[in-house]
This record gives sequence, structure tokens and C-alpha cells, in this order.
Amino acid sequence: MIDRKTAVQEIETIFSQAGYPEAFLADYDQLECLASHRGRETFLVREKGTQRLCVAKCYDTALFKNLDPDCILSDLHHEGLPSFCGSYRNDSLFIIVRSYIEGVPLSEYAGEKELSQEEVIRLCAKLAEILIYLHSRTPPVIHRDIKPENVIITEEKEPVLIDFDIARTFKTAEETDTVFFGTKGYAPPEQYGFAQTDCRSDIYAFGVLLRFLLTDSVRENSKIRLYRPLKKIIDRCTAFAPENRYSDMTQVRRALLAANPRSQAMRIAKISICAVAAAVILLFAGIKIYEKVTYNPFTDGSVIPLVMPDEERQREAVSYLQAKYGTQLFDNTAAYYTVGMMKETLLELYEMEEEYVRIPNPMEPPQESEAHFLPWSLDDAQYIDRDYLAYFVTKAYWPEIAADWSSIRGTPEEYPGITVSLMWCEDHGILTGVNRPRDVSCGEAAIAFANADKVFSFQQAEQN
Repeated sequence: MIDRKTAVQEIETIFSQAGYPEAFLADYDQLECLASHRGRETFLVREKGTQRLCVAKCYDTALFKNLDPDCILSDLHHEGLPSFCGSYRNDSLFIIVRSYIEGVPLSEYAGEKELSQEEVIRLCAKLAEILIYLHSRTPPVIHRDIKPENVIITEEKEPVLIDFDIARTFKTAEETDTVFFGTKGYAPPEQYGFAQTDCRSDIYAFGVLLRFLLTDSVRENSKIRLYRPLKKIIDRCTAFAPENRYSDMTQVRRALLAANPRSQAMRIAKISICAVAAAVILLFAGIKIYEKVTYNPFTDGSVIPLVMPDEERQREAVSYLQAKYGTQLFDNTAAYYTVGMMKETLLELYEMEEEYVRIPNPMEPPQESEAHFLPWSLDDAQYIDRDYLAYFVTKAYWPEIAADWSSIRGTPEEYPGITVSLMWCEDHGILTGVNRPRDVSCGEAAIAFANADKVFSFQQAEQN
């Protein structure tokens, strides 16, 4: 039996004879072949200087002619992704080296454990965060091979997405993909030549992965009864036509969190308690007392109270956000609400990415971007008016509404995203209680966010 050192030397000799780039052999020791396919091999390697473990993907350039010399991974930095270590090339081979992720594939992890619905939702919500990061790049990065084997579960039980072999960046000028790859059962129809793949292609595969974790099958099985909110998410994710799917992973993540059985049970319990309390209050004190002591009053079926003094409405909104999100951002209701406070709201309440909320170059001209929340160079100290507040609230809960300008007739006086957002908020009563057109206060901002949260929750309950 040969020792490890001898085995490594033999592998190095084989690699040298096989014509691997000299710089690659000088930087890494090859330890083990992890996978071998026609024209493509994957090796566990160790960096000679640091002794850290890495994974090397080796491609035969005679078969893989369209490899991008600028590896997609080199521009990505996220805890849910492996890090880029380097690339090497000679006349016959192209090699990409990435960090090695300790853990087990999700397919194996799910097979060993009976995952509860809550755990499936937790893992998939984390995976959704990774895809939100990828899809928010400029241009968006499409993974195109989302499947359990390409998700590693670490010792901390956190998912890491690997294998960017067939990932690509979305190009607006192209109508179809030039190379058709993917895993059967997970790849959407457009990945086989019907159209160019975009973010919704990953959403399709994500829906199949969710079905697999819940049913142990990639195919729909009418004999297996799924929890209805989760089934609705899967059905929408895996719609044949991309336009019938969720438009982005942010929507998918919100739907997942809202579908959590524990959240549903708590919501039902809260509704039941409120209903009983309301009945008792109505019985003994009448409608006036009910409106005064209830934090979520209903008027003519609306989730937003129509009649309430401004100060009381602000206190109700601040209390609502404190109870749901544990935030103290709106406590000083009389203070002016600034751009900086708005950014903190998006980061704290909605857990958005720093790169999405904050502009990397404030000197750039105003523009809407899928990668960033704000289209303007707004200073953190700048006060926010009622129209801007409507835009921020809509982007936080209904980004697809703020991006759809088809309802606008003629030329809007302001940025079109503001125009449609203002129309949406006014139609749904979200600005009820926000009376100042200029320089709104923290109390009024709390009203808008609380109203939007109630309307969004009501819509989710209606859909379920």
C-alpha cells in the first residue's frame, strides 16, 4: 500500500504528462479526482503556500470553445458562494480554481434527515437570498443549474451554491442561448432553446428543488398532498411560460416566509384572539371603544382605518412596527424622515443587501438600476417628501409595481417610478394619514410602512 506522499507524486506526474498548465502545477498539489466527464474533470487540490483546500475545474478547450476567460465567480462575493482562487490556461486546457466548501450536498442531507416543512422553508429562503444577490448583479448572473447536488450544506446548516459551469450573464440583445445545458427535470423549457434564459429560469429550477425537498420527486405527483401555500409557490415558480412565474427571487422569498406553517399558525392565532377580543369589546362598550383600543381596526372591510386622529394613527403605526420588527427607528415621531433613515429602514426591516440599498458611486447621473434601490444621488441628510415615500414603500413591498410604467399616459412630470408608485399607494389607501406633501416626519413614514405591511399581509392571506 503506497503512502499519501507517493500517491500525490504519482498524480503530479500524471498531470505533468497530461499537459496541465505549468503555473497551475506550481501552485497546487492534486489530491483527489472528484468527478470526471467527457472533456471536463474536477479535482480536490491543495494550495502549496497556504495549504488550503480548493477545487479545480479542468476543461478541454477543444470541446469547450466558448469559455469566458473572465470567470463569473471572480466578481462575486457572498457567504453563500465559493470564492474565486484563480484561473489557468494553455493551448489545450482551461482551469478554474475555487475555494473548497466543507459539507454535504443538499441531496444527501435531505436523504439522511427527514426535513420538516419549517426547515425546508428556512434552507430555501437562504438559497433565495443567494439567488437574489446573483440576479441583482449588473448584468444579472443566471446560474442555470439549480439542483440539490449543487447546494452544499455546511456544518452550520447553511446552504452554499456551487458549480457555475454553465452560469451566464444576461444579455439584453440576445433572444436565445447559444449553448443548451442543464439538468433534466430542473432545467426550464427556455433552457432548451425556446428563449434566452433569465432570472426566471433559475426561479423555475428553484421551484423544482422545493418540490423535490417536500416530495422526494422532481415531478408533480397528485397522490402527494402538499401544504397549500407551498404548492402555490411551486406551481407559480414552475409555470411553463416565464411571464407566469414570479418576476424575481425577492417575491419568492417573501412568499416562502409567509407560507411558513409556524407563521401561518401564529397569524391565525392572532386573528382569532383579535376576533374574540373585538366581539367582547363590541358587546360591552360599542364601536367607539373598539376603535380606540384596537391596534388593527377594520373599517368597511379595509385593513387601514379611515377615521383616526393623526397622533393616534402615528402611535398605532410605531407600535405596530415595534411589535412586528422590533425596530426603534420611528420612535421620535416628530423628527424629519431622511434618506439615511430610509436606508436603515430597508436594511433593518426588510434585510436588503447593502449593495442594493446604497449607491456605490454618488456622482453617477440619476438612473433606475436592478442592482440598486435608489435611482438618484440622494444625500443621507436629505428630507423625504410624500411622493418619494410612496416610491420607497412600493419598492419595498411591490417592486414589480414600481417598475411597470404601462399605466402612465403622456409624459410624467417626475421619474415614472414615482408616478406609478404614488398611484398604487393612493388606490390602496397606503398614504392615509400622511398629510404633509413635503418633508414628512418619522411618524408619517411609520404610517406608510405600517399601512403597506397590512395591505401586503392582507393580499397574501387572500391568495392563500
